[in-house]
Amino acid sequence: MEQLKVTESKTVAVGQKMDLVFHTLQLRFLDLDFVLISGSIDREKSLFEEEGDWERKNRLKVCEGLYCVSTQNFKKAAGLFLDSISTFTIYELFPYDTFIFYTVLTSIIALDRVSLKQKVFRFSPLDGSNLSNLRNLIFFSL
Repeated sequence: MEQLKVTESKTVAVGQKMDLVFHTLQLRFLDLDFVLISGSIDREKSLFEEEGDWERKNRLKVCEGLYCVSTQNFKKAAGLFLDSISTFTIYELFPYDTFIFYTVLTSIIALDRVSLKQKVFRFSPLDGSNLSNLRNLIFFSL
């Protein structure tokens, strides 16, 4: 962890600094240190304001959504996950199927029935064979 901080302090490019903060975030998720996770997310947001691209913004949304799930802020997590569902690229955190599962689960908890039907039930990746059970879960939630 200390080496990541040293490397970040010596790095000039903002994009590379953001990548280092993402690596730090992943390690902090493993430790479940929510205070440091929150600090890393804030650091990532400030770097994004300086200079960020859409891929890193979507990665940040997924990380922040996972943090929100961990702190039981399901409404914010559902919104962040739904915003980044079509551009998911942070496979090193968890696989896409797990991301879809988290999205559906937080949406069932946080969204009203009409929004759930519009934003989740009609979403095409749920047609995949390994995700078909989620359609049943959503159906019985409506």
